[in-house]
Amino acid sequence: MKKLLLLFILTLVMAFVVACNSESSSDDTTKDTKEENTTDTEDSEEDTEAAEEDVTLRVAWWGGGQERHDRTLQVIEMYEEQNPHVTIEAEYSGFDGYFDKLNTQLAAGNAPDVIQFGGNLNDFVLRDVILPLDDYAGNELDTSLHSQSMLDSATFDGKLYGVTLGTTAWGVLVNKTAIEEAGVTMPSKEWTWEDFKEITPQITENMDGMYGTSDFNEDGFGVFLAQRDKYTYLDGKIGFGAEDVKDWFNLWKELRESGGAAIPEVQVSASQTPEQSLIVQRDVAIESIASNQLGAYAGATEDEFELYPYPYNAETGKNGISLRPSQYFAAYKDTPHPEEAAKFMDFFVNNTEATEILGNDRGAPVNSEVRQNLIDQASELDEKVYSYIDLVSETSDAPYIPNLPGYNENTQLFTETAQIIYYDQKTVEEAAEDYFEELLSNIEKYASEAE
Repeated sequence: MKKLLLLFILTLVMAFVVACNSESSSDDTTKDTKEENTTDTEDSEEDTEAAEEDVTLRVAWWGGGQERHDRTLQVIEMYEEQNPHVTIEAEYSGFDGYFDKLNTQLAAGNAPDVIQFGGNLNDFVLRDVILPLDDYAGNELDTSLHSQSMLDSATFDGKLYGVTLGTTAWGVLVNKTAIEEAGVTMPSKEWTWEDFKEITPQITENMDGMYGTSDFNEDGFGVFLAQRDKYTYLDGKIGFGAEDVKDWFNLWKELRESGGAAIPEVQVSASQTPEQSLIVQRDVAIESIASNQLGAYAGATEDEFELYPYPYNAETGKNGISLRPSQYFAAYKDTPHPEEAAKFMDFFVNNTEATEILGNDRGAPVNSEVRQNLIDQASELDEKVYSYIDLVSETSDAPYIPNLPGYNENTQLFTETAQIIYYDQKTVEEAAEDYFEELLSNIEKYASEAE
């Protein structure tokens, strides 16, 4: 009996020892597995970090007021948060001097990685300083939902060079508050140049220190030509003559003489920024702007503004306005980070949260889903912009015409011609003839450089 009891106790002891050894072995195995998994995770994170080396991108743009700068900086901050390996250096300013600085940077081989352009993108493509984006489209850069017409506007010799930041159209900003103060009836949106010539002197006469309108600039001349079924320059051909230039400058000379347009001293003081513009400063009641700038102008004053189409040409029945790209983002040809530049551009135009911040400050988005998202949550002011774009789509068949070759030089030439006429240094006929001849010379120069 004692032997049986001893045998039973020994059996229990052996079972206990085996169980302890098994648990210890299991713990060691689990510990080893955890250590291996931790090591694998650390290695994986190190590999990811190694694959995403720190990158610094320089991004340059000009602003349509402080609001554009603030919105763009918010999007940049969001992008950096989602891409911690990327640091973005923002280089922004007003329009004045922007391209002078860029040309200096390009000459020194030190241009920003991502650069904002306007309708002068073609000039810089011809200079061979812009990176073709075809290798990145469909990969880092998704353009599948972008308007084809806006893609076409950034395509030269079959290659895509820019991402359109928005669709816009030229329009006439009318200070409704000031016009009502002047006791003048607001015009119909089907107004003509004859109506314009009648209304503007009345505003000047009835408002102390305020003129009816400022002169419309070179872009206005393009609309004026389209009303006549003409154009500035397309496919290597100029589409107007010196007589058209004379008619345009005579229109504004007559308006100044009638009191409808501001005097030269006021005109030359005009600023490119909405906050300091003639209409916001109440120097004039009417001014030409791009539709996407409505928010910036309206936000700089307590006056109520309305966006109108250009006065119609009574003979042709056309307002001459076309839908056009507002600006582009493009990459510097020698950027050391082309993939990252393409990814940033993709984020800027395709990311829902980013585009909600940007709104339509640079125009109606070219991505159809993004655009619909903004329309669904549009404010009253935003709805005015979208309604204006719809109005242009319904009332005009004017095609988009790219800027003249040698955009900066020719824009300066147009401005100087206007000022020569302001101060009676030449007659309208003489100044217009001289402008046309020099313009042809400039176009020939830039066209030959492109070849």
